Amino acid sequence: MKSQDLLQLVETYGSPLYVYDAKKIESQYNRLTSAFSKVEQFKIHYAVKALSNISILKILKSLGSELDTVSIEEVQLGLHAGFEPHQIMYTPNGVSLEEIEKVAALGVQINIDNLSILEQFGTKHPTVPVCIRINPHVMAGGNANISVGHIDSKFGISIHQLPHILRIVANTKMHINGIHMHTGSDILDIEVFLYASRNFV
Repeated sequence: MKSQDLLQLVETYGSPLYVYDAKKIESQYNRLTSAFSKVEQFKIHYAVKALSNISILKILKSLGSELDTVSIEEVQLGLHAGFEPHQIMYTPNGVSLEEIEKVAALGVQINIDNLSILEQFGTKHPTVPVCIRINPHVMAGGNANISVGHIDSKFGISIHQLPHILRIVANTKMHINGIHMHTGSDILDIEVFLYASRNFV
């Protein structure tokens, strides 16, 4: 798009005006899927918190993306954009049990990231499948502000608390259907992900 095109859009719609290039979004999405083409059952989950514009969400849906959300409002946006509940992953941090229950009622995949909520939810809803978000104690990321898998991070249940997780699961007989980890952003070294995975196993 040329600068003159942008000026024309401002004249038409006024300013401030945000313009997104759908073709660029598509090319970047296809670049990602091509890079992981040999991975079985590969799925991309777009983080809605990055940009929650409903038109952008619809573009991503048309490309085959699924969603990662952090609040019930983002879940509702995803549903409004046409995503099916099973295409939405909900990974909250520090929210109430009530909100988690409301999202569960929508049929969305839930990641639980603290022992207290895990036990409360498992006691009340043992048949509802949930993932457990683990903190692998790995320091990685472009800088300290976006490294979220270290021992002092608020995200996830410490890997050292695995015995407590196992106790809760055994006592509640809750349905665990996955493990979730977020080690950080802007990580350029694949060994970090391999180390985090081995650390859990």
